[in-house]
Amino acid sequence: MRKEFSTAFWQRAYDSLPAQVRGQYLTQIKAAEQWELALGELIQVWSRAKDAVRKFLHTPRTKRA
Repeated sequence: MRKEFSTAFWQRAYDSLPAQVRGQYLTQIKAAEQWELALGELIQVWSRAKDAVRKFLHTPRTKRA
């Protein structure tokens, strides 16, 4: 059997379904996996952008005597 999914979680979820209903839910499970991967990427991009802005706007503190 060829690998249907990119992540082991969704592959196990699909495999855990009864054989007679797997075909009915394949599209929905694949879509859920794609949403999860897209949201993960979006979170990573947001985090990098936030860190870049934070570094850009950061003003080093001067030591006081």
